[in-house]
Amino acid sequence: MINKLFREDLKSFKPYEVDKNNYNIRMDANESFLNFSEELKEELINSIGNIFFNRYPDSDSTEICKLYADYAGVNFENVMAGNGSDELIQIIVNAIIKAGDKVMMLTPDFSVYNIYTKLVGGIPVEFQLNDSFGLDVEALIAKANLEEVKLIFISNPNNPTGGIIPKEQLTRIITETKSIVVIDEAYYEFYGETLVDKINIHENLVILRTCSKAIGLAALRLGFLITNDLLMTEFKKVKLTYNVNTVTQSIAAVVLKRPELIKKNIEFILKEREYLLSELKKIKGITIYPTKANYVLIESNFKDELRKKTLKCGISVRNFSSPRLKNCLRITVGNREENKAFIDSISR
Repeated sequence: MINKLFREDLKSFKPYEVDKNNYNIRMDANESFLNFSEELKEELINSIGNIFFNRYPDSDSTEICKLYADYAGVNFENVMAGNGSDELIQIIVNAIIKAGDKVMMLTPDFSVYNIYTKLVGGIPVEFQLNDSFGLDVEALIAKANLEEVKLIFISNPNNPTGGIIPKEQLTRIITETKSIVVIDEAYYEFYGETLVDKINIHENLVILRTCSKAIGLAALRLGFLITNDLLMTEFKKVKLTYNVNTVTQSIAAVVLKRPELIKKNIEFILKEREYLLSELKKIKGITIYPTKANYVLIESNFKDELRKKTLKCGISVRNFSSPRLKNCLRITVGNREENKAFIDSISR
């Protein structure tokens, strides 16, 4: 039988299932609620008109890496483009981790870190956040060094809590462990604090960014890795040639040339975040966790009832199965109409 040829270590894996139900309002994936104007859409369409579809793309994604370098305030040579942060996480793991090596990630945090670690035979070392989702930095450093962890992944702001780890604590992790430290700044724009200016100071630092959130290009699946020359050389050894297609590069270039539009959209999203938070505070029986992202994590003993109410109104929010998050829902910030509809649904 052919199943005898399958990898034994993948037997416990299950394919990721995307919820394909048709909801009136989606507040479950941390996407931007802002689409582009018809005028900009026309320009995006025109941008692909001159593409030679019979030719491979620029393997280095030169133009968009230069544009993103300007946006992030770093040198072009320190930027790599990928198909979303997911591909870049895989590149990092493939370049550094072999079977039996240990990778540390927080719990809860972005699940992809754990998945890609297991796929190469690495050993995930999960470090639990405390009851209020805070981090014991001393304990993390001690455990990372004791376990001889090679990689540490930290999303900041944290996904799914929206909480942040201050620069001082992150710097301690970078300087006091013997690990390569990856700070996933997917939601950086909603927080404003970054360590991207430290990539050439700390040889073990990697920064991840995405265009799927604040920049509003989730449909393209585009992300960026930012690091020093030494680590970049290693990552390029395992990056697939021609990884980012020409259509993505062309469309992203048009948007990245408009930093003023990106800034305006961020301000709009932050305004709606404050509105959503203010309305949530009026509802009894829920705990609202502090957030510096474009989503809010709430906890309630009546979580299942709240979720049923949202689904009845055609609104999708993020539900969790893990024990620590069993009473939690994560709500992506929507536009005013969507936010009001969500608040109305759980207030009934």
